[in-house]
Parts: sequence; structure tokens; C-alpha cells
Amino acid sequence: PQSTNLVTQSELFSDSYWSKINSSVTSGFSSPSGGLNAFKLVENTSLGNHVVRKSGLTTASTTTTSIFAKAEQRNKILLFNGVAGYGFNLSNGTTFATSTGIPDAFNITELNNGWYKCSITHSSANRCSVYLINDADSFSYTGDGTSGVYIFGAQVELGTGTSYIPTEGATVTRNQDVCTNGGSSASINNTE
Repeated sequence: PQSTNLVTQSELFSDSYWSKINSSVTSGFSSPSGGLNAFKLVENTSLGNHVVRKSGLTTASTTTTSIFAKAEQRNKILLFNGVAGYGFNLSNGTTFATSTGIPDAFNITELNNGWYKCSITHSSANRCSVYLINDADSFSYTGDGTSGVYIFGAQVELGTGTSYIPTEGATVTRNQDVCTNGGSSASINNTE
């Protein structure tokens, strides 16, 4: 279906558009798209949350928030939309509840080379946040200054979620897929 990515910098996590809280990002890593445009989200040595976030994406209807992520020294993330969130294990493709509000739906899909697409769907949202989670399953902890995960392709869209829509400074709407000149079922016989 037609969909719009409300995140206007879906890949450039180093941009000031993204807030880095007790964390930093480093560029130049292989992404699911095949380029060197993934980032590593790295925790600092502070006690607290280690997160990259974009606030101000308020919607009052069903919204799907998604991110592509890959384990490095950390292998778990919390994807949080400001209202609800869920935990994703990037080493075995499982999900788990955290101490945040529970979304209406959540999903993790395995891709190539250790990447996963993680998504949550909820009745409202006001941000896109990716928290690092430590080995004790906490998203508030003292970081070691070097550990992190790889991230790529943030998306916030109305509805229950579609395929990834890249953005570079503005929202992007992808039109609905339509088949034209497909012919009728009567023109295809059982040998074809």
C-alpha cells in the first residue's frame, strides 16, 4: 500500500536531526542495502540510557516504527516509540518484553549477514528511539565506552507497516504497488 516515512533522515544518524544520549555513532559499515551506509551506535561510559532518538513525530493513529539492526558487542536493543516499546535479540531473532508500555504488535525478521528488521506497531507514537540493552537485559546501565550495535534505515509510518522507504532531508511517500497489463486469468492456460 501507499505509505510515508515520517523520519526525514532515515539513514544519516550522525545528523543533528538525531539526538544521541550517552552515545555516539560511527559511519562506514556495510548495510542491508549493500552499501557502506550503516552506522554503529556506541555507548559511552555514563550510567543511564544509551540511545539514539528522534522526537516530535507525534501521531494519534496506528503507527509502525521500524529499524534495521545487527549485533556487535551488544546483541539486544529496545525499540521505543515514546509510548510503547519492545526488546529484540539480534543474536537469535527473538523478542522480549521490557519495562515500557507493550505495543499492539511487534515483529523481528531475519535478513542476510546478521541483520534483522525490528518493528513495533501501536495506536500512537511520538518518537523513534533505539536503546542499547546490556547482558543483564537492562537499558539503563554503566557503559564501557566501546560496545554497541549496527543500525540502518529508521522508519515511522501510519498503519501496520510496509517495506523500507529511504529519506534524505524530507518525508518520502511511496505509491501503492499496482499491476498493469496483467491480462485476465482466461488468457493463461494450465501449461503456462
